[in-house]
Amino acid sequence: MKKENILVLKGANLIDGVRDTIKLDMAIIIRDGIITDIGKESEILIPPQAKELDISGKTVIAGLIDSHLHLAQSGVDDFVKPYAERMSTKLARNSRITIQSGVTTVRNMPGGSGNQIFKFKENVKQGKVVGPRILASGPALVPSYGYFSLKRFFPPNPIAIGILSRIFGAHGLSVDVDTQEEAKEMVKKLKRDGVDFIKTITPGAHISFIEKDHELKDELVKLGFKTEIIEASMKPEVLRSIVQEAHNEGLKVAAHTISWPKDLKEAAKAGVDSIEHTPLGLMDDETLEIMESKNIYWVPTAYCFYNWSNFIDNPEEYNSQEMKELIPEPFYSVGKKSLDKAREGIKSGKDPIWSRFYAEIKPFKEEYFPINFKRAMDKGIKIIAAVDAGASGASYVPHGKLYKELELFVKHGMSEFDAILTATKNAAELLGLDKELGTIEIGKIGDLVVLNGNPLSNITNINDIHYVIKEGVIVGSSR
Repeated sequence: MKKENILVLKGANLIDGVRDTIKLDMAIIIRDGIITDIGKESEILIPPQAKELDISGKTVIAGLIDSHLHLAQSGVDDFVKPYAERMSTKLARNSRITIQSGVTTVRNMPGGSGNQIFKFKENVKQGKVVGPRILASGPALVPSYGYFSLKRFFPPNPIAIGILSRIFGAHGLSVDVDTQEEAKEMVKKLKRDGVDFIKTITPGAHISFIEKDHELKDELVKLGFKTEIIEASMKPEVLRSIVQEAHNEGLKVAAHTISWPKDLKEAAKAGVDSIEHTPLGLMDDETLEIMESKNIYWVPTAYCFYNWSNFIDNPEEYNSQEMKELIPEPFYSVGKKSLDKAREGIKSGKDPIWSRFYAEIKPFKEEYFPINFKRAMDKGIKIIAAVDAGASGASYVPHGKLYKELELFVKHGMSEFDAILTATKNAAELLGLDKELGTIEIGKIGDLVVLNGNPLSNITNINDIHYVIKEGVIVGSSR
């Protein structure tokens, strides 16, 4: 007979995620990875063979969920040195950092890992590697010449595009879809290949900038950008076909809409399941009403904007020891070089793209995000925590920083309890895992985080971790 693995936490101050209160001095029994009993120690039967942990005075919350990250990237422009490190090594390191921060489940976005993310996901599931539970997408579905389109990187060379498409396969960086037929075909293919959800990128890299600043298009043309690259954007009917086919196949759709509110509205009209990122502008009433009526979740990843501008304004922040530990060489130096170049381009005015982006950061922090955030809360739209950890480009957020988004939410008016739900209960609902995860209840998976302080009194305590427990096994500890 197989020996049961039983873990008992005693003396826990419990935030179960069901009620916005804390239950003092509770015991939690996890048997073979499942929570089987919760109550006062005097009221429940503790099996004699159980491993007991006295955590008196400490607070327990459900394992955190990061709903938007890139395990195959380190937070800088990794693609500059694609062969500097084995992908398996990078995935293992970033997963280890992630789970040590209390995150036991992630929704992983595309990022150059190819088929390896699916193999790695299985290795984590089998216990061969320590890491969070992974839901993985295949390549992002993008318009030709759009953001992360392979044609954007090699526009004059169809042979190179073909080779790269084969290398990336069905699980790589991106696939161009420009017609409704292509959209339906690709969604069916991704379903066969075993993806957990569909990622789309609705706007191009520059289309929203030039819609707001028409002179920018002329500047980009002078710099050698082709018109098809500048104006690339997904057609609304193509996005609708992606969503319809995905839902027919039982898959959810995450829509990257980082730009102006127009793209966000088109994604909402199409009925995507989640809006990824936050617009550099104000969302109108119609957009919010569509999101509310269709139960569309919003994953703003707002901290990455604050983080990038902080590094631009304060170079010493990037040069910290913590950043050097979270982003190893050569990637740390790649990030420093990119930031220095962007900073110089902004200062001199010679880089129109970074200059335009930087100019939007101040109103974003002072007006766009605070107003959009409050209006979304008032509408009852479910907001989900993520920081776009690992992403190349304008974030520079390493893994293990999910708590920063929760701090930002509280700063802008969300209660501490509701902020916790954005990374637990509500995130589990978005991922379709709310029957197994997200709250601490009998019958659910034993993913827990033991904190040294109470996050209901101060949200920063969510980063003061004592134990991380996944499926009843301690996988992280401050001791």
